Amino acid sequence: MRNVRTRFYNLRKKINSEIVIKRDSDNDPGKDYIYDKNERKNFEDILRSSFGRCEESARVLEEIFKIKELRISKDFKDIRFKLYTLEKKVLKKFYKKTFPEGFGLYLIMTEPVVGYEKLSEIAVRNRVKVIQLRDKKLSDKKILDIAKRIKSITKNSETLFIVDDRVDITILSDADGVHVGQTDILVKDVRKFSESIIIGKSTHSILQLKKAIKEDPDYVGIGPIYPTNSKVVKDRVLGLKKAKRMYEISQIPSVGIGGIKPDTLFTVLNLGFKNYAVLSYINESNNPSKRIKEFFDLERSYYEKYEIS
Repeated sequence: MRNVRTRFYNLRKKINSEIVIKRDSDNDPGKDYIYDKNERKNFEDILRSSFGRCEESARVLEEIFKIKELRISKDFKDIRFKLYTLEKKVLKKFYKKTFPEGFGLYLIMTEPVVGYEKLSEIAVRNRVKVIQLRDKKLSDKKILDIAKRIKSITKNSETLFIVDDRVDITILSDADGVHVGQTDILVKDVRKFSESIIIGKSTHSILQLKKAIKEDPDYVGIGPIYPTNSKVVKDRVLGLKKAKRMYEISQIPSVGIGGIKPDTLFTVLNLGFKNYAVLSYINESNNPSKRIKEFFDLERSYYEKYEIS
């Protein structure tokens, strides 16, 4: 933005005298304009309008100096296209969903007994804030089909839909985000595919966490806190002391993961975690709604007990 402003300022100095002489401020209709507070609904509206005025002004100046056959016309054309690129980058931030803090249950769905669609519907109905699709066995075609159906369930809800590992499936299904592991592509490379999706990163040690934070993900997973059978190749269990230390180091939203069940939830919350992932305890149930509510009730009980808001 600074380069565009500097370049425009230098061009303006070249033609400033002519502009000042021809300015008719006394008869300018804008002098008597009364601002309508409803004209701009929010900051995004102001930005869009401002970019539009700048781009239109650059186009007009480009055309004027083209008639006069001055080389300066090309300079205004270059500025106009730089403004288009800048507008795209700035406005993308308004469409990027943010990863919430302190939401509680992060539901990872892997081969649920009731099926992916039904579990997604149950999660949305119970206002689970984040669900993740994680299935290492299905074909690409099948996993994409499931992802699209889950997205159709979550799209008008407050539930975020995250896909595990697969950036391609994330983009093709229009999921809200992707969660990558230590052996997957880097966060910066994921952003080359899309700047608007949420990106999470798994970490299993203090060193991995520190490296992950430098990659600038939207959130990190910290674990496994307890032993878990959800992975064929198991990561070393952190234990409570190291998990707590990692949570304290992380300055971004963090999700505790690994073997978390109702009887260990209070302990995980005591470590400082506001968000926790659950997989097997809910996926293996024929009544996942009951188990989701069990966690919510335990959360409520914990915060009431310790008077934490």
